Amino acid sequence: MTVCPECHDPAEVQWRAVLESTDGPVEHARIQCLRRHWFLLPVATLAAAPAEPGSAPAARGSVHARR
Repeated sequence: MTVCPECHDPAEVQWRAVLESTDGPVEHARIQCLRRHWFLLPVATLAAAPAEPGSAPAARGSVHARR
């Protein structure tokens, strides 16, 4: 889980892939939030979703993080 850069609602990582760039390969992720905004972003720019009280912190950009 991460957060939407547009509305700051929780967003899910739908897929990840390594894309070529002029500076070498960069891992990207497609995310979609509850309001259906979607973005293709470098994984390094993803923010961790805020943890709910009593839950373990989510791993940065983790597809398997629980909310």
